[in-house]
Amino acid sequence: MSTKQVRMFIAAILLLTFGLLAACGSTGGVEATESAPAATATESDPAATTATEAATRIYKDFSGHEVTIPTHPQKIVLLGDIPGDLLALGITPVGNDWVNEPYIYKDDLVGVVDIGYPHNMEKVLELAPDLILQAGYGGPDDNGIFEKMSKIAPTVIFNRDAATFDRLREVADIVNKKQEAEAWIASYEIKAKAMWDKIGLKPGESATVYLSLAGDFYVMGNFSLTMSLYQQGGFSPSAKVQELIDKKEVFSLISMEVLPDYAGDHVFLLSSPGTDDEAEAKKLMEGPLWKSIPAVKNNHAYTADISWNASDPITMERFLDELPKIMGIE
Repeated sequence: MSTKQVRMFIAAILLLTFGLLAACGSTGGVEATESAPAATATESDPAATTATEAATRIYKDFSGHEVTIPTHPQKIVLLGDIPGDLLALGITPVGNDWVNEPYIYKDDLVGVVDIGYPHNMEKVLELAPDLILQAGYGGPDDNGIFEKMSKIAPTVIFNRDAATFDRLREVADIVNKKQEAEAWIASYEIKAKAMWDKIGLKPGESATVYLSLAGDFYVMGNFSLTMSLYQQGGFSPSAKVQELIDKKEVFSLISMEVLPDYAGDHVFLLSSPGTDDEAEAKKLMEGPLWKSIPAVKNNHAYTADISWNASDPITMERFLDELPKIMGIE
């Protein structure tokens, strides 16, 4: 995981822990503002039907801005670490500020322009987007970025920290892909049930996710990978992790001494392959503290790439195939 990813990931979470995680704002209202050129619509030509729709509409975003946006955006720049949201809707952004991160689906982002962070405004201008999607955390920095980007193209802030299905529906509303979102959700739920049936957990069986990151160890609340694990038919949080969730702490930096206190019936230890973080994870696993954890003694301890610690739709869907492999079930 890059230095930039560590910095932005932890900074974003600190915003949350200071009470800036807000409920999702109102969904967008629609108002026709400009008519598209008239076209003849036929049952065999759905594209002609859409051509009769208004070219733009008014959308009220997560931060309360009312923005005139294209009804069918064609060139989207995404500001945020979850391009998988757009990919799940059949859209590839033309530019992104996190495109070089080690996503599980990195091959699907070939050709997406890196606009840098801090943002290279000249690159954004060159891309000539008709819509800019900004991941928002409800903090003061949201508006500063919004004001700059709004000078280039219509900019809409969405709730980065909403649960995956809620966030996907919000993004789909903005880009006019509601049916695609519902289709993905329905498909995912079917696949997830099949996977959990295959794993066959006992009621109440718990799991904990630890991260080896930037020289420290973290335990995850209900965020990123745990959103794939803590779901219907899946694992429950351990008692100590549930305390984090109840306090809306999406992760917690922990000392080595208390690490076993958070352990569930199963433990997952994530790190970035080939890095010092992986070396620290291996050092932990070789020591008496890790070996004292009941889950480890019961062979219910697993290691995985930290790239799985994400809650975008593409990562979550691919994780359905990966989890049984990580657990040695297939």
